[in-house]
Amino acid sequence: MNWLILAIACLISWGLWGLLIKLAYRGAEWSEIYLISSLTSFAIALAIFLVSHTKIHFKPSLLPALGAGLTGGIGYIFFIKALEHGKASIVIPLTALYPVITAVLAVIILHEKLSTLQLIGIALAIIAMILLSL
Repeated sequence: MNWLILAIACLISWGLWGLLIKLAYRGAEWSEIYLISSLTSFAIALAIFLVSHTKIHFKPSLLPALGAGLTGGIGYIFFIKALEHGKASIVIPLTALYPVITAVLAVIILHEKLSTLQLIGIALAIIAMILLSL
Protein backbone atom coordinates (compact mmCIF):
# COMPACT_ATOMS: atom_id res chain seq x y z
CA MET A 1 0.00 0.00 0.00
CA ASN A 2 1.20 3.51 -0.80
CA TRP A 3 2.89 5.26 2.16
CA LEU A 4 1.00 8.51 1.46
CA ILE A 5 -2.40 6.81 1.74
CA LEU A 6 -1.28 5.22 5.01
CA ALA A 7 0.00 8.58 6.33
CA ILE A 8 -3.30 10.30 5.44
CA ALA A 9 -5.25 7.50 7.12
CA CYS A 10 -3.07 7.98 10.21
CA LEU A 11 -3.65 11.74 10.11
CA ILE A 12 -7.43 11.28 9.96
CA SER A 13 -7.41 8.59 12.68
CA TRP A 14 -5.30 10.65 15.06
CA GLY A 15 -7.35 13.77 14.35
CA LEU A 16 -10.50 11.92 15.35
CA TRP A 17 -8.70 10.33 18.32
CA GLY A 18 -7.98 13.67 19.97
CA LEU A 19 -11.49 14.95 19.41
CA LEU A 20 -13.06 11.76 20.79
CA ILE A 21 -10.95 11.98 23.95
CA LYS A 22 -12.07 15.58 24.51
CA LEU A 23 -15.70 14.53 23.95
CA ALA A 24 -15.29 11.74 26.53
CA TYR A 25 -14.60 14.41 29.18
CA ARG A 26 -18.26 15.37 29.00
CA GLY A 27 -19.03 12.50 31.37
CA ALA A 28 -15.88 10.58 32.28
CA GLU A 29 -12.79 11.03 34.44
CA TRP A 30 -9.30 11.07 32.95
CA SER A 31 -8.38 7.68 34.43
CA GLU A 32 -11.48 6.08 32.87
CA ILE A 33 -10.69 7.62 29.49
CA TYR A 34 -7.07 6.48 29.73
CA LEU A 35 -8.00 2.92 30.67
CA ILE A 36 -10.74 2.41 28.08
CA SER A 37 -8.79 3.95 25.21
CA SER A 38 -5.62 2.06 26.16
CA LEU A 39 -7.46 -1.26 26.46
CA THR A 40 -9.02 -0.67 23.06
CA SER A 41 -5.58 -0.02 21.55
CA PHE A 42 -4.23 -3.12 23.27
CA ALA A 43 -7.10 -5.23 21.86
CA ILE A 44 -6.25 -4.04 18.35
CA ALA A 45 -2.54 -4.75 18.89
CA LEU A 46 -3.32 -8.22 20.25
CA ALA A 47 -5.62 -9.02 17.33
CA ILE A 48 -2.97 -7.95 14.81
CA PHE A 49 -0.34 -10.00 16.62
CA LEU A 50 -2.54 -13.11 16.70
CA VAL A 51 -3.57 -12.81 13.04
CA SER A 52 0.05 -12.32 11.93
CA HIS A 53 1.14 -15.60 13.61
CA THR A 54 4.29 -13.87 14.81
CA LYS A 55 6.19 -15.28 17.76
CA ILE A 56 7.91 -12.97 20.20
CA HIS A 57 11.54 -13.80 20.80
CA PHE A 58 12.74 -11.57 23.61
CA LYS A 59 16.05 -10.08 22.60
CA PRO A 60 17.99 -6.89 23.25
CA SER A 61 16.67 -5.29 20.05
CA LEU A 62 13.20 -5.23 21.66
CA LEU A 63 14.38 -3.00 24.53
CA PRO A 64 13.73 0.17 22.50
CA ALA A 65 10.20 -1.12 21.81
CA LEU A 66 9.74 -1.55 25.55
CA GLY A 67 11.00 1.99 26.08
CA ALA A 68 8.68 3.24 23.35
CA GLY A 69 5.72 1.63 25.09
CA LEU A 70 6.74 3.12 28.41
CA THR A 71 7.35 6.65 27.14
CA GLY A 72 4.29 6.48 24.89
CA GLY A 73 2.10 5.43 27.81
CA ILE A 74 3.48 8.15 30.07
CA GLY A 75 3.12 10.72 27.29
CA TYR A 76 -0.45 9.58 26.77
CA ILE A 77 -1.21 10.29 30.45
CA PHE A 78 0.17 13.81 30.02
CA PHE A 79 -1.91 14.21 26.85
CA ILE A 80 -5.12 13.06 28.54
CA LYS A 81 -4.51 15.41 31.49
CA ALA A 82 -3.66 18.32 29.18
CA LEU A 83 -6.95 17.78 27.32
CA GLU A 84 -8.79 17.66 30.64
CA HIS A 85 -7.67 21.20 31.45
CA GLY A 86 -6.91 22.74 28.06
CA LYS A 87 -8.63 23.47 24.79
CA ALA A 88 -8.48 20.67 22.23
CA SER A 89 -7.81 23.28 19.55
CA ILE A 90 -4.54 24.19 21.33
CA VAL A 91 -3.45 21.00 23.12
CA ILE A 92 -3.71 18.72 20.08
CA PRO A 93 -1.71 20.86 17.62
CA LEU A 94 0.90 21.58 20.29
CA THR A 95 1.42 17.93 21.17
CA ALA A 96 1.39 17.02 17.49
CA LEU A 97 4.74 18.79 17.19
CA TYR A 98 6.50 15.89 18.96
CA PRO A 99 8.42 14.96 15.77
CA VAL A 100 10.65 17.98 16.45
CA ILE A 101 11.96 16.13 19.52
CA THR A 102 12.42 12.97 17.45
CA ALA A 103 14.26 14.86 14.70
CA VAL A 104 16.66 16.54 17.14
CA LEU A 105 17.35 13.26 18.95
CA ALA A 106 17.84 11.45 15.62
CA VAL A 107 20.54 13.99 14.72
CA ILE A 108 22.24 13.64 18.12
CA ILE A 109 21.91 9.87 18.71
CA LEU A 110 21.59 8.37 15.22
CA HIS A 111 23.86 10.95 13.55
CA GLU A 112 21.26 11.66 10.87
CA LYS A 113 21.80 14.70 8.70
CA LEU A 114 19.22 17.43 8.12
CA SER A 115 19.16 19.77 5.16
CA THR A 116 18.92 23.53 5.57
CA LEU A 117 15.28 23.38 4.54
CA GLN A 118 14.56 20.71 7.15
CA LEU A 119 16.30 22.80 9.83
CA ILE A 120 14.13 25.76 8.83
CA GLY A 121 11.09 23.49 9.20
CA ILE A 122 12.16 22.55 12.73
CA ALA A 123 12.71 26.21 13.59
CA LEU A 124 9.23 27.06 12.30
CA ALA A 125 7.76 24.21 14.35
CA ILE A 126 9.45 25.61 17.47
CA ILE A 127 8.00 29.03 16.65
CA ALA A 128 4.59 27.33 16.25
CA MET A 129 4.97 25.78 19.73
CA ILE A 130 5.67 29.19 21.21
CA LEU A 131 2.74 30.81 19.42
CA LEU A 132 0.34 28.01 20.43
CA SER A 133 1.34 28.32 24.08
CA LEU A 134 0.58 32.05 24.26
